Amino acid sequence: MTRRHGTRGFTLIEILLAIVILVIVATTFARFAGSFSKSMGDASLRTIATGVATGRLELVRADPRYTRLVSLYGSGAGADTTGFPNYPRMRRRTTVVRDQAGGRDRTTITVRVTDPALRDTVSVTALVASP
Repeated sequence: MTRRHGTRGFTLIEILLAIVILVIVATTFARFAGSFSKSMGDASLRTIATGVATGRLELVRADPRYTRLVSLYGSGAGADTTGFPNYPRMRRRTTVVRDQAGGRDRTTITVRVTDPALRDTVSVTALVASP
């Protein structure tokens, strides 16, 4: 049986092409995995920030001292809080505005939470009418 020269194995070009394709696939997968991981981290932080904002909003809404909401929660040290367990750079700002115009008495409560790692500010607002 005669063996032909060059009929077995792969050529150098074929091997290099296979390596290039593998590198492209591996790089694409690594980018996707990194992007997915970052997105999950962002979503987790946003969920924490939403919980911080909602908790504060519910605390203010549940307070029976309606006429004092602005002084209790809308100014001073309680209005602006920085640092939460495991999130030392997270900042929560509470704004309370009472509107008594036009024979109505209502209070708008807005809680904004920021963190350097968050792309956007998390903001929740509620309108509370006088009891």
